[in-house]
Amino acid sequence: MAEVTVPATRLSQPRQPCKLSLQQEVTAVAYFVVILGLPLAVPLMSVGLLLARSPYLKWWILLVALLASHPIPPYQAWYRRNSIGVILAKYFTMTFIFDKSQPDMKHVATPLIEADPAKSPIVTLACPHGVLNFGAIIWVFFSRWLIGLEQYTAGASVVTWVPGLRYLCASLWIIPVDRKSLKRALQETPRLEDKHGKRFDTDVPRRGGMVGIVPDGIAGIFKSKPGSEALFIGKKRGLMRICLEEGALIAGGWFAGTSDLFHIVTDPFGILEWLSRRMHVSVFLFFGRWGLPIPRRTPLTLCSRAHRCKKVESPTEEQVQQLHDEVYGGLERSFNSEARHFTGYPDRTLVIY
Repeated sequence: MAEVTVPATRLSQPRQPCKLSLQQEVTAVAYFVVILGLPLAVPLMSVGLLLARSPYLKWWILLVALLASHPIPPYQAWYRRNSIGVILAKYFTMTFIFDKSQPDMKHVATPLIEADPAKSPIVTLACPHGVLNFGAIIWVFFSRWLIGLEQYTAGASVVTWVPGLRYLCASLWIIPVDRKSLKRALQETPRLEDKHGKRFDTDVPRRGGMVGIVPDGIAGIFKSKPGSEALFIGKKRGLMRICLEEGALIAGGWFAGTSDLFHIVTDPFGILEWLSRRMHVSVFLFFGRWGLPIPRRTPLTLCSRAHRCKKVESPTEEQVQQLHDEVYGGLERSFNSEARHFTGYPDRTLVIY
């Protein structure tokens, strides 16, 4: 961390992509094909074999069932202690920007964070959704060394059964996105020491008390457009209420460049978006590099803003709205007034709807 931590520098254009070896490039592409290509291939292949009345359909269904249901032990350290995290960081030229004048961020990415991690409960906001917020995915591989803890990720449980995508979920440590599950995860005491009071080494996950969530959800997928920085929250306030009830540290994060990774194919009648909302799972088509489900090598930059909530047992609607305005309005003001000048996209404006 010390070797790659430098003072923030203003940029007039996006960073040049990091150099990748051929082996790293092939590994990254293979990873994207598995986690993104396979979920697209399953329905397309199934429909094709069905229409062709192929005798291989039953074997295909058997293979899909196997890929969807074979055991994947949860919350394993290995999922976040392998080379794919570093390869992804280099593929996207990942940069994290922190304002160390904020009390909760003063030890970020320093050796001090190991002995003095950020205080839970913590809610990290990964904005925007896009097809996938790869900056937020990279975050889970490095958060132990950035803020001293590792997070659960709130998401639709159905994705843990999707062939290919479920391997990504193994790294994200998916928990249900409902209120009860979120509160239980935030109230869980982080596992820092063994029963003898000895601090765990990095081979033992420091989980508990920290949850990451993509707040714009399905709207953040279908309204994502390359070249834009927009967040669609609407009238959703449930997460802010939970943050007040738990007295959480809200680490708002805008990952600049996310919308440029893919083009999302939408229908003019909004049928796919309507269907996605009804099914509570995203159904859409997209393409990126080489016209395939592989993200472009767009440099990504996290612009963060932390806000510590005062714990309120039964927050009023006014208090919830006030926190919403502080968190999202503050993130918008922070990006537009200063942070965007360090991302390489100084002409872009973040708009929150």
